[in-house]
Amino acid sequence: MAIPNNIMHFRRQRAQDLRRFADKLETYVGSGISTKLYDGINQLNDANYIPFYRNDKGVLVNNDFNFWGYSIDDIKLDINADRHFKPKEINKAEAYLSINLVSDFRNWKNVKDPFCELSFNVTIKGLKPKSDDGIHYFGFHLDRHHESQISDEIHPTYHLQYNLNPRKIKDFNFGSTLNLDAPRFLHYPMDLILGLSYLIANFQPSNYTKLINDREVIKMIKEYQDSIWKPYSFTISNHWQNNGAVVEWNKSAICPYLL
Repeated sequence: MAIPNNIMHFRRQRAQDLRRFADKLETYVGSGISTKLYDGINQLNDANYIPFYRNDKGVLVNNDFNFWGYSIDDIKLDINADRHFKPKEINKAEAYLSINLVSDFRNWKNVKDPFCELSFNVTIKGLKPKSDDGIHYFGFHLDRHHESQISDEIHPTYHLQYNLNPRKIKDFNFGSTLNLDAPRFLHYPMDLILGLSYLIANFQPSNYTKLINDREVIKMIKEYQDSIWKPYSFTISNHWQNNGAVVEWNKSAICPYLL
């Protein structure tokens, strides 16, 4: 069976947005950052590509045309914040983003969770010149907690965690630091456009200023904020005051601390 025309049209729109964003990144950021985005563009345009997602029982399946998304590894972004590096011997750092995103076409533009899968993983690599200490690593990830995963710990649906050992070295030396799974910091969800904008804002602030001075970029970012952050914000604000929107997203899942 072929993917219905209306869903393929929607997917091609998302692919076109990524292509336009990739062109803008090449203009304002450069360093070949746009290359990896074409993995996502090709997946969205491929009528044979249906992403894996977890059903209500947590089983991975890929048999529903309503689900769309992309999976991209190791998008590289240079970090232009050398005055903040520690240890001070580090003179260069790079961030690598890997993202896996799956969304239900039927939930887009509603006050519902726009995604059913989200893994936004960032590994940061710091380099020392002529040093035997090797590479210094740091990382963080933004995950979506799936409803089928039962836990006695607090899991906001979208949460951010730091990772001091992103390479998962078994005998990693944490030095004087302490690493815990908790807390899982409440965080809004991010697709590739919002997520890369977030990283550029933090790691290349001067290029971010150039990026958001472009009217086409501003329009694009606002569209995705409207589709992703608006339902998230409406759902939380609905805890205190109904703003007229029909909210179908569980606010306690977003923010378990609400009473």
